[in-house]
Amino acid sequence: MRKILLSVVVSLSLAIVPAVGQAATKKTSRAGSEQQVLVLLNEIRQQHGLSNFTANTQLRNAARFHSADMLERGYFEHDSPNEAWDVRVGRYIKSSMVGEDLAWGTGSYGTPEGIVSQWMHSPTHRAIILTAGLHRVGVGFANGTFDGSAGAVIATADFAA
Repeated sequence: MRKILLSVVVSLSLAIVPAVGQAATKKTSRAGSEQQVLVLLNEIRQQHGLSNFTANTQLRNAARFHSADMLERGYFEHDSPNEAWDVRVGRYIKSSMVGEDLAWGTGSYGTPEGIVSQWMHSPTHRAIILTAGLHRVGVGFANGTFDGSAGAVIATADFAA
């Protein structure tokens, strides 16, 4: 299995994203943000003559799990304290090639546009997004206080062939 893995620590902005009061609104907002990342990634792929990513439920579940786990346990790594990243993703989907991008930030850095912009300004993250052999993606967001920053967004994008 060919593995591609990268992470980026997104610079923290002084602006803080306001907290959303109701759990249902948070879930809707999270799903909307995740969908917006997919739209932005596909716009970029189209600009480079690549096929669109297809949203994949299993990869989304893997990405959401990892973002929530990092937020809850206070780490920012591909590997969790208990498991290597490729083993974790492999529990959700089988593929000959997988990749993963991570980001976190507050304010404009925690928006879908800010996250995708940070990935595209990083040569290694950009390379994953523009890998022609990757066709499926799942994006997972977690929102809360991270590394002492309220209103933080942690994003994981898991990719597969």
